[in-house]
Amino acid sequence: MKKSTTFLIIALKRLLDGETLTDLPPAKNSNQYFATIKKHGVALVEVWKPNIANAGQHKERSLHQTIDNIERAKKYLENLQGIRHKKSNKNTPYSV
Repeated sequence: MKKSTTFLIIALKRLLDGETLTDLPPAKNSNQYFATIKKHGVALVEVWKPNIANAGQHKERSLHQTIDNIERAKKYLENLQGIRHKKSNKNTPYSV
């Protein structure tokens, strides 16, 4: 599995767990992963916060808490992890 996919999985799991993220410690450029998540239709709440150590600012990101958005995030996470759901076959005869 590629590193970028692994960082996306880490970010999505943490967002689905309700965490507010400012970065992903193992990643060198966290912004690219949040942008990729947003490009796949997952809405994030992004708030600018002042830095404690200097006069700069940073973004705090969390998952927009709607049912549709949470489902979209879960579906994208499953896709990244390679999880496939069984499709029901409507032509399968049922035994009585």
